[in-house]
Order: sequence, then structure tokens, then C-alpha cells
Amino acid sequence: MRNPRQTRKPNSLTSPAISGKYQVITEENSTVIENTVDEVYLDDKYPLLSDEFDGINLERGISGVFDIEDLVDLLHRENSKNVFVATVPKEIHYVDYICIVSGRSKRHIQALAEFVKKVYKKKCYKSDGIPRIEGKNSDEWMALDLGNIALHIFSDKAREVYDLETLWSVGPEFDEKLNKNSDIVDVFENYSSYLKDLKPLQ
Repeated sequence: MRNPRQTRKPNSLTSPAISGKYQVITEENSTVIENTVDEVYLDDKYPLLSDEFDGINLERGISGVFDIEDLVDLLHRENSKNVFVATVPKEIHYVDYICIVSGRSKRHIQALAEFVKKVYKKKCYKSDGIPRIEGKNSDEWMALDLGNIALHIFSDKAREVYDLETLWSVGPEFDEKLNKNSDIVDVFENYSSYLKDLKPLQ
């Protein structure tokens, strides 16, 4: 019995060796592809791809540009690790919350900081100041003051070394690591007057 492919009529533009071994697609035997460029953008047939803000609450928060729940949801969505939140006593007059997360790499830390700032700009009023990203040249740490929330984004290594969760929970007098000489410690010392009475969010 002869191979069916060998009985096909060779295409005049194709060599006999190719047309005998493979099926040659021509206008007569090709299937119709429906999703042409014009059809791709028909919303009823092919919905447009989602943008980077899909699923994010872009309404300004009640207690600040971000309510803490919205910020935590955003950080989880962007694959940050080990989100920690502590409340700050009102009498300190600093922020309402301290939020600490880990990034997976220097690039991820920077992307998290930039995206939080980008969403902040979408949510804020004109009267709200735009936060500055602190530590932009660092491989290990970046931070944003979001008005009602202080956000710290660490590498796993720096987060373990400086253990801010303990610092913000029990106060600097219990943290021996705070006394080490380091550029990062120097930055954290700016917050030391606020640390004494902090308690973790229950």
C-alpha cells in the first residue's frame, strides 16, 4: 500500500523531496483562522487584556491614601513575602502603622517600592504629597512614608539581621543589634524615639 503523502500532487514551488515528506499548505487545503487583527479587539468576542491595576482598589483610603488592608492586599498581589504590620500608638504622632515585607531580590525590592508609589499616585488627592523612595541605591532595603503607613521592604538577609519586627514590638532597649555600626542602623536610628511603646497589630 502506498503512503498517502506520496500520492499528493507536489506544489510547483516546492521541491519533490519536501512535498513528498511533508504536507504543503496551500490556499486550497488551509484552514480558516478567524481571529484576524480586526477581530481581536471586538470586546464581545475577544476581551481586551487586563492592565496592571486590575483588581486593585484605586479609591483613596479613609485614614490615608492607603488603608492598611489595601496596602497588604497589594503587597500580597505583588508576591512580597512575610508581611508584618504593627500599630503605632496615637500619642507618638508618627504614623498609624509600620509595615515590613521581604522582597525576593534587589530587582523585586525596587519593583515593589516603585509599584506602591505608582498606585499611591493613582489613589491620592492633589493635596497629598507624593512619597519619596528611601534607600534607592541599596541592595537590601527600601522604604516609603505613605503618610499613615511607614513601609519597609527588605531582602531576607537584611530583615533577619536588623529584625525590625522585634524593634517595633518591644522597643530599642531590648535590641542589641541596634547598637551595631551600619549604614542601615544609622537610618533606623532616626526612628528610635518612636519605638518604646509600639505593640504588634492583634
